[in-house]
Amino acid sequence: MKFNSIKFEISILYTAILGLILIVFSGVLYLISNAFLKQTDQQLKVKAQAVDLAIRSYLDVLGESRSALTEAVNKTMVIKNENFFQYKTWKISQQWSKQAQMLNLNRDYINFVSRDAKVMISSPNLDKPLQSIFLEDTQFPAQGRVSFRTLNVGHRNIRVINYPFRERSVGRYLIQVGMPQDPIMQQLRNWLYSIAISVPVILILTNFVGRLLAARILRPVYEITDMAKRITQEDLSARIKTKHFDREMASLIESFNEMIARLEKSFKHIEEFSYHVAHELKTPLTIIQGEAELLLRKERTKQEYQQALRIVMEESQRVLRTVDDLLLLTKLGYQPDVFQFEEFDFIEFFSEITDQNRLIAANKGIGIRMNYQNITPPLMIKGERLHLRRLFFNIINNAIKFSPEGGCVDVCIEYADSKIISTISDAGPGIAPENMEKIFKEFYHEDNDAPGSGLGLYIAHTIAKLHHGEIQVESQLGVGSAFKVILPSIVENRPSISENQHSVVI
Repeated sequence: MKFNSIKFEISILYTAILGLILIVFSGVLYLISNAFLKQTDQQLKVKAQAVDLAIRSYLDVLGESRSALTEAVNKTMVIKNENFFQYKTWKISQQWSKQAQMLNLNRDYINFVSRDAKVMISSPNLDKPLQSIFLEDTQFPAQGRVSFRTLNVGHRNIRVINYPFRERSVGRYLIQVGMPQDPIMQQLRNWLYSIAISVPVILILTNFVGRLLAARILRPVYEITDMAKRITQEDLSARIKTKHFDREMASLIESFNEMIARLEKSFKHIEEFSYHVAHELKTPLTIIQGEAELLLRKERTKQEYQQALRIVMEESQRVLRTVDDLLLLTKLGYQPDVFQFEEFDFIEFFSEITDQNRLIAANKGIGIRMNYQNITPPLMIKGERLHLRRLFFNIINNAIKFSPEGGCVDVCIEYADSKIISTISDAGPGIAPENMEKIFKEFYHEDNDAPGSGLGLYIAHTIAKLHHGEIQVESQLGVGSAFKVILPSIVENRPSISENQHSVVI
């Protein structure tokens, strides 16, 4: 038995709670029965005192002798009205008869016992067998004191008081008054005895049942433990069935299965990610190694060395760009809280980006046409300048890269529903419909021969999400593509479209 296990703690708690209930219930029964018992003892004491007083009243009239004592006790026990001719005791018998009737002594058992534990006189209802039971273990209490005891007679209990009677001329005697206990009290005491006897058995059975219930409750936990031991990174497909379990445990198992599903997806993603990283780095490193081996085979001309070094430099830069992108992705995915968000004018910020892309576009003979709709500067936004700059650079550079020479990239900035919508359109070859959902994945190349790491759009999409925005794309083969970047603004827009619409061609 493991004492630090939940199963043990539940069984002990279950047993302790039931034991506490039984103890409290027994205590209540004990207090009730004890109160009944005290009330019975008080009634017996009152009755014994009344018998004592009646005997003494008769003795005052009959005189102090043994024969007078016998007659006095006899008259007390018989409890009947005497005729008028017995004028000495007539008045006493009248009073005693009324008092006895009031105390209901006719139903009680009265015994007058001598010093040597012999019955002198008994009430008519006290037969010989019952007398012997009354006399068993009879002891004279100390002077002035009374004692009580309970006698078991068949299926009933009789509560008896031993009341000392002392008279100088006649000596010491004992008055015994027995009263059948109330059935309710007797039932209470029987219950109390039954509970006291059965409590250990009940607690043992309760502990056993508690352990069974705990085992049933914790069965899903055991299954989760066994499943967790079997799950490895090579196989994350195992799941726990949720049928026949309680709602709370079913919820726990569902959460566990969802966690395993997420881990499976993450491991698969890491595996694919590692494969793509290796593939992206392997190509330029292979080229660098090949160029170096080629140069080392024999002496080369100055132009050949320069050409080889240019290739090595380009491939090294490609490797560095890929590594920088990977580091950025790690930062975006696991440390988004380190970004420094600030408020700035989006129009001014975007104008700087288009100015910096002017030379890149001019080298290919491509123009950039700006179109502002429903905009009145300043149009404030809260974000990370560096990463938003990376987002728009990636999308605009893609538009320039895929636009034909002499073409134009259209950039439209508009405001609607507290959002800034930036649409970058090109007249390139477009994107096939089956590839529309793939372009924002890591290392995706629609054209495997295209330069780049395939991380640009994935990084842009991640940055947009971190700014509570999104990127939408529309494309048609042979016509071009339009990337729409939607970001939340922190200023409500004011003018209408007709009042604030103009275009600028760069």
